[in-house]
Order: sequence, then structure tokens, then C-alpha cells
Amino acid sequence: MGLSRLRELLGEPETWGWARPGLWEASEAHLGLALPSDYTAFLDLYGPGSIDGYLWLDRPMDGSAEEAERLWPPRGPVERDPDLFPWTFHPEEGGLIWWGSDEQGNSYYFLPLEPDPDDWRIVVQDDCSGWFETAGTFTDFILRCFDRIDRPPFIDRHWPGANPRYHQAEPMAGS
Repeated sequence: MGLSRLRELLGEPETWGWARPGLWEASEAHLGLALPSDYTAFLDLYGPGSIDGYLWLDRPMDGSAEEAERLWPPRGPVERDPDLFPWTFHPEEGGLIWWGSDEQGNSYYFLPLEPDPDDWRIVVQDDCSGWFETAGTFTDFILRCFDRIDRPPFIDRHWPGANPRYHQAEPMAGS
């Protein structure tokens, strides 16, 4: 349901044919776990790009180990000051998994504490180590941002605009 509403809000993608399940399988093998189905379905539909030129999303395009490492690099252990870093990062068990960033330097993560990735929470870190955590799926979170409810207080208050669109990333040379 969330993906259908996002399609209504963002319009149809400019091009089709991004869905290639084998690419997700390679990434999930790299991560050692499955990713939320609505996240992969959204990116299968729209491809890499940005929501309204603000929130940037990427996805596997060639399925290589180098690409998976670029998309989801291990962050390793962080000196744990609970005020600055209340969570660990993947590959530590239950560590945050990056899925997006915005033009203000905020980072968006999945918090993989539940066995079913469709039950993972969303965590957003601002560029000054402020944190926001919320329940709900990837698409639910994006829709709440559109509805301006239960969204990080530090993201641009004007985002998304009145007529939001998804802007596909330009293909890289050689792809």
C-alpha cells in the first residue's frame, strides 16, 4: 500500500527495467542478511536517484563485490560514547545499515534488530550527531515525511515540495 501511494505522489518512473533480483542477492550476501522488501521494491521501480532532489538513494547496478562494498562498507567498531553513537554499525550484529543521505548531510539507516527485515526501524543521524528513531517500513517513513508527521526535526522543513518527483541518477560512464 505504501509503495502505491508513493507512486501516486512521485509519478511513474522515467524508465523501467531496473528490477534484477540477482543484484539484490549479491548485496544481501555481502551484508549477510536480507533487506526490507519495500525498500528493494521501491528502488527496483525507480532506480538510483533522489526524492525531490533532497533524499538520495542508491542501489546495486552490476552485482559486483566492489559495488556491494561501496554501497554498504563496513564501518567497524566506533568508540562508543552513547550520547554520540547510541547504536553500532553493520557488520556488528544489530548495527545500523545505511540506505540514504540528504543534501544537508544527514544519514539514513535501517536498525536490523527484528528477524524480519520488514519490521526494522528507521534511524536518521544529522550531521552534528543528533539522532531520530521511528518504527515503520521504509515507504511508511517516506510517506510520513511527505505528511510532515513523525519525521526527523532536523531535516529541511520545506521538503518535500508541493509537487515532489523522483529524479533518477544519471548513469555512470560504462554502465
